[in-house]
Order: sequence, then structure tokens, then C-alpha cells
Amino acid sequence: MKKMKKLNNREVAAFCSQLSLLLPAGITPFDGITLMAQDTSSQEGKALLADIENSLRDGLTLHEALGATNVFPEYVVSMILLGEESGNLDIIMKKLTEYYEQQCIISDSVKNAVSYPLIMVCLMLLILAVLLTKILPIFNQVFTQLGSELTGVSKQLMNMGYAIQSVSGFLMALLILAAVVGLILYKSPKGRAWCRHVLHTSRVTKGFYLGVAYSRFAGALSMITAGGIDIYKGLELAGRLIDNELMDEKVKTCGEVLSGGGYLYEAIKDANIFRAQHQRMLQIGYRSGNSEVVFDKISKHYEDDTLSHIQKILGAIEPTLVIAFSLIVGLILLSVIMPLIGIMSSIG
Repeated sequence: MKKMKKLNNREVAAFCSQLSLLLPAGITPFDGITLMAQDTSSQEGKALLADIENSLRDGLTLHEALGATNVFPEYVVSMILLGEESGNLDIIMKKLTEYYEQQCIISDSVKNAVSYPLIMVCLMLLILAVLLTKILPIFNQVFTQLGSELTGVSKQLMNMGYAIQSVSGFLMALLILAAVVGLILYKSPKGRAWCRHVLHTSRVTKGFYLGVAYSRFAGALSMITAGGIDIYKGLELAGRLIDNELMDEKVKTCGEVLSGGGYLYEAIKDANIFRAQHQRMLQIGYRSGNSEVVFDKISKHYEDDTLSHIQKILGAIEPTLVIAFSLIVGLILLSVIMPLIGIMSSIG
């Protein structure tokens, strides 16, 4: 098969969603993949499903067929393996669907939180550059024709505009270099690891990304408990999925407590995962046999908390940028209009 790129969260969610609808109806994975291939219009999708179908026809299990494509996340392949071994494949597919749909929502919100302010800042800087380099010189010509010149703040701003024009080539080269470095960091595994380290450990962003990790951890454990999967193996898989430096240590502590004979809720408490109220909820859930439901509620809480946090950030950034931009533009305009009004009054 032609090498394909890794599936993103949305594509994984769509794949799991279709199978989660077919498997409970008594349809085998082979027949389910065949039906999905018939309904798929994408050529890449058809090629991928055809490859999975051929692997299943050759006698491979579903997790082996998916693993052979090298496009599915390792976590999905491992969870399907455990689902096949425990006889709960339909439950696992449903939980995988819910999990990856949840990750799509969080990922989209994080991207919006980062991209929207950046776009606004870039537009504002572009408008300010035009004001300083194009508009102010026109006002200066008007003042010269009237026998005067710009003074004070307006003159300093115009000189700033001239300075920007004189180094515009250097600034453009610097921006291109920054874009290239950013692209290299994004494409390089080491670069992405460094960016994650900064985001996960910075005092400004640490709490936000820890909340995302808690939501993923609770969602993964809900899936694991629902599928009747061994908690030791499940904890290992959940740790791989989270991708957060601070959580790595906490998950390691959980494993040590479990190895010592402790319960999962005790391990979570000792590792200081989740808030105190959620730790108590989990303890009660374990005693009542409803740990899956509790994990679902905890995951949903942290997801809502993360989305709410993003909305608050966006809600604060937008008016702040608009106010700051308005004040700067107003200062520039007043610095030239007020002297101009004075000159016109004296002429009149």
C-alpha cells in the first residue's frame, strides 16, 4: 500500500464511530470494513479500508490489520487488542469514538485560543505600520505646504516610521527567518518536544495543560474500566496517551502504589491527580461499583473547565487588543490633527 500520513483525531473518531454502530448489530469487523469501504467517497479512504479488508481476509485480527497500516495511533491499536481479548470490542469502539471526539473539541479550542489573538496582533501591527510609514508623511507634506512642520509626539512617530522603512528589508528577513525556525520546530520531533516542555512547565500555561491532561487521563480510564481491561495495562496505555511531562511522574507514582497492593483511587490520591472533590467522588464510585461513570464525569468536568478557561482568555484578549489599538491610533491622529486645527484657525 502507498504510504499514508497518520490519521488525525477527527479521522480516527469517524472510523471508530462507524465501527461502533456496526459491531453491536452483530456485524463482523470484516463485514463492517467492507460496508465502510462501499460508503466512502475519498480515494485515500477507500485505499486504506481496502488494505484493512485484505489483511482481515488473510486471517489477521482487527488490531493487527490496523497496526499494519501504520496510520492509526498506537493507543487505538492497543485498546482494540485489549477489547478483542476481553470480548468488549463494541464497547471499546464506542469509548474510543467519545474520547477522540472530545479531543477534537479541545484541540480546536486550543488552536482558536492561539491563532485568533495572533491574527489580530498581526493585523494591528500592519495597520500601525501603514499609519507610520504612509499616512504621517502625507500629513507632514500638508504641514510643510502650510509653512509649518510636525512637532512633538507626531514628529517622533514619523521618524519611527522612517526608521521602520529603512530597516524594512531586515525586518522582512527576520520575519521569514522566524517563520522558517517555527516551521522547523513544528516539523522536528525535538522541536515539538521542546515546545511541549515550555508549555507544560511554564507558570503561565502549566495549569491549563495539566487540566487537559487530567481530562484525557480520566477519559482513558473510563474507557479502560468500561472495557474490563486490566488496570495495570490500562494505566500504562493512559500514560502513553496523555503526553504531558508533569503527568508522566504522577502516572509513574500511580503505578508504584498499585504495585504495592493499593487501589486505583488510592494511587490517584497519592499521586495528587485531580482535585480533592474528584478524588472523593472516585473513592465513592469504586465502593459503589460506578467508577466508569465517575471517570466520565471527571473527564467532562475538566473538558468543560478547559473550554471555559479558553473562552475567558479569548473574552479578555479581544477587548484588550481593541482598546489598546484604538488608543494608539487615536494618539497618532490627535498628534497631527490638533496642530493642524491650530494652524487652520490662525490662517482663518
